[in-house]
Parts: sequence; structure tokens; C-alpha cells
Amino acid sequence: MHDNVSWWRRRRETTGAVPDDSAHEEVSSDPVTGLVIRRALMRLTPAQRAVLVLRHLDDLSERETAEILGVSIGTVKSQNAAALARLRTGAPELLDLTGGPHE
Repeated sequence: MHDNVSWWRRRRETTGAVPDDSAHEEVSSDPVTGLVIRRALMRLTPAQRAVLVLRHLDDLSERETAEILGVSIGTVKSQNAAALARLRTGAPELLDLTGGPHE
């Protein structure tokens, strides 16, 4: 999988095929928010983190994410669901960022 991610990064760098980076700018403009998000992402497995970043930060489709990572669409779906569930239970500080409900 690391080879696929490296290929994807190289492709973006050489082709300039970069989606709208406004989400990245918003996170990086507030260092506290950026730190909270980075810490939450580090709680995920590398596969979950790759899927979450490609799907939600880079706004790629399930099909595009699967192609980049060299996995099936079903794997993308299951990794995404597992990552989101893990963040909901293991990173409650993210709720402070979104204004979500606290238990």
C-alpha cells in the first residue's frame, strides 16, 4: 500500500492534480485545530488514515481512493467506516472542533 500512496503523491506533484486545498488551509491556519486533528489521525491504522485523508480531505470518490491504494471499493468502505467509528469513540476532542454533542 505504501508504494501506491507514494505513486499517488508523485503523480500529484508532477501533474499538479491537486484538488481544492481550502480544507487543508483552514486546518493549518489554526495550530490548535491542526494539532487535534493530527493527533486523532495518528490513532488510526495507516490504512484507515490513508482512506480517511483521501476520501474526506482530498475529496476523492471511493473508486478513486481504491485505485490509488490498490484495494477494492469494499475495502475502502470498510476502512472508512472503521476509521470514523474509531475517531468517534477514541478522539472525543474532535467534537469540540465541530460543536457536536458530548456524552
